[in-house]
Amino acid sequence: MSKRLLIVTSYFPPDEKAGGAEMFTMAMAKGLAIDHGWEVSIVTTAPRKLHQTEVTPSCVTIYRLPYRFMLSNSPISIAWLWRLRQIIAEVNPDLIKIHLPVPGLGDIASYASGDRPVVVCYHFGSMKKGSLVLDPLIYVYESFLLPVSLKKARRIVCGSAYVKGGILRKFSHKTSIISPGVDLTRFHPAKKRITEPRVLYVGSLNRSDGHKRFSDLLAACRILLKEIPNLRLSAVGGGDGRQIYENLATKMGIAASVDFHGRLEGHALAEAYRQAAVLAVPSLRETFGMVITEAMATGLPVVAVNGGGVSTLVDNGKDGLLIPPQNPPALAAALRTILTEPEMASALGQSGRKKVCENLRWSRQISLMNIVLQDAINPDLS
Repeated sequence: MSKRLLIVTSYFPPDEKAGGAEMFTMAMAKGLAIDHGWEVSIVTTAPRKLHQTEVTPSCVTIYRLPYRFMLSNSPISIAWLWRLRQIIAEVNPDLIKIHLPVPGLGDIASYASGDRPVVVCYHFGSMKKGSLVLDPLIYVYESFLLPVSLKKARRIVCGSAYVKGGILRKFSHKTSIISPGVDLTRFHPAKKRITEPRVLYVGSLNRSDGHKRFSDLLAACRILLKEIPNLRLSAVGGGDGRQIYENLATKMGIAASVDFHGRLEGHALAEAYRQAAVLAVPSLRETFGMVITEAMATGLPVVAVNGGGVSTLVDNGKDGLLIPPQNPPALAAALRTILTEPEMASALGQSGRKKVCENLRWSRQISLMNIVLQDAINPDLS
């Protein structure tokens, strides 16, 4: 018997705004289609005037809907309700899986779903940014609009206990934790560990993602360069703030030691991990940290801010080092430890690789998602 699944997500690769949550969505869609027999269709957005439909090699159909304008990081169009109803009628899904919390498309899809069962995948904590302009709007959304979609969902999925016990605490009774998996074939250790002092950053450089705190990493590298003059920082990621960070590196006097590679995917991304000595994650609030698991899979030690879902993933001193937030000197000190103590770096990397091999294979995580989706369709059989 066919199982038709419609996935709704505001962004989807190759959109440059697509990040870890969208990589999670893509891997799940492919795995559910190939390994579990779902007929998968995806609705997402595109900054174009014309509606576009495409079919991927894994037989996933993608509908890209144009948006009229952007509000912060959220694409918006008043035409979506009409178009979503058309697509739902055309696909006739047994289940609709909506990815939140980017406001707009997912909330409209929840409304347009009618009586069809809905599963919500929630990828973040609170979206508040410390902005006097945006935070009141975010408060209204998180207090009044988001709960409508969460209440309607039969099941909710999130990536960590931090999210389940935080913004989703009122819905914990129907929330499952399914963290992102890792492609262990693609993300594998290098044949020989890099000994040069190469620091890697993988993440968004969008102006709206200031919580990623890439500026803290630049400041930490400025400190380290006084002691380690051949240090190099590789920044992997795209976004409309890239030029701002390039200018900041120049202003700090470290531009010659910083390489901006733009967005990398697939084997190119995996190779970037293998060509580094340590991954730095200065972000203030990662709900899980997909880049951390990818680094661990390649045997790369991690330095990350202790907060959000990161503390449930990284065991301080065992498979990575945790530091306080917004503290470039502490970040520099932790990076210095790994760069100058190769035996510790090797032990951290080996422990991280073992952890993801035992707990975070994609096949396992996709199977867990399949169980949740089946349960949402047939709750009486669970």
